[in-house]
Amino acid sequence: MKKIATFVLLTLLAASSYAQRDSINSSAIYTVKTEISELKNRTLECKVRGHTIVVDQPKAFGADDLGPTPPEMLAVAYGSCVVSTMQLLALQRGLSVKNIRVEVEGSIDFSKALGASNANNRAGFSGLNLKIRFDADMTKDEKKSFVNDVLKIGAAIDNVDNPTPVKYEIVN
Repeated sequence: MKKIATFVLLTLLAASSYAQRDSINSSAIYTVKTEISELKNRTLECKVRGHTIVVDQPKAFGADDLGPTPPEMLAVAYGSCVVSTMQLLALQRGLSVKNIRVEVEGSIDFSKALGASNANNRAGFSGLNLKIRFDADMTKDEKKSFVNDVLKIGAAIDNVDNPTPVKYEIVN
């Protein structure tokens, strides 16, 4: 119980240090800022907070295969959002949820990117399939309800499941 109380306290402290209160909407705003730059031969360096992530393409695509591809990063973001949101919701509800594992799988048809097709097929994932495993003292229906609640509140989940407006500008 002491570990849970410590975890809750640390979580609240971390959230309050990153979030700004919006008194009109009573929401906690967390601003994400990343910087992505080219290194060499299609390898990218991605920075967020104090972390650096290398993103690349497979050797079969003429790159060095030094890291995951952007679509793979999207699948990682989605799956890790499911896991961390499950942890948060379990904590909020006082549930014992352990050994969470999420597999995310999807296929991409690169024919559009390669200029081999101008059909209306998507350039990105045609869909994502999740396999979610976790230990909890819940029936299968309770687990399904819990996961449905998770899928309603996770930030990266929401960005994939719903259109996200994107604006851009060219800067010199």
